[in-house]
Amino acid sequence: MDSSLQIDFQLLGTTVSPKDISRIIEIVPDTALLQGERNPTRGLPRQNVWSVRSRSKSSDLVDHWKSLEAALLKAKEKIRNIARTGKAKITIIVSDGDRIPPLTIPPAMSEFAGFIKAEIDIDHLQ
Repeated sequence: MDSSLQIDFQLLGTTVSPKDISRIIEIVPDTALLQGERNPTRGLPRQNVWSVRSRSKSSDLVDHWKSLEAALLKAKEKIRNIARTGKAKITIIVSDGDRIPPLTIPPAMSEFAGFIKAEIDIDHLQ
C-alpha cells in the first residue's frame, strides 16, 4: 500500500531558472519548469517551478522528512539565497480520504523551514 503522506519541497517564482537551481544545489528535481513551459498558450505554469518530493512508503512524516533532509541541509545556504528571489514552500500532502494521519512536524524540518523562510502548507487531497 502506498503511503498517504508525502512532502513536496518547492522553490517558486525564483529569478534563478529551474535548470540552474538543480545545478547550484546539486539535487535532481521531480519537477523543473520555466514559466509558460508546460503550456505557452495559457502561460502555464504561471511562475518558475522547481520541486522535489519525498520517497518514503511510511505513514510517518518524520520518515518522509528523513528522505529529503540530508540533501536539503547540505545545500541550505544556497537554497536560502535562491529562495530570496522568489518563494520557498514545504507542502505536506495527505492523500488518504478516510483517515487523516497524525502530522507531527519534526523539529529539523521546522528549523530548515525557518532558516530559508519557507511556508509550510498542509494539503488534504480527496
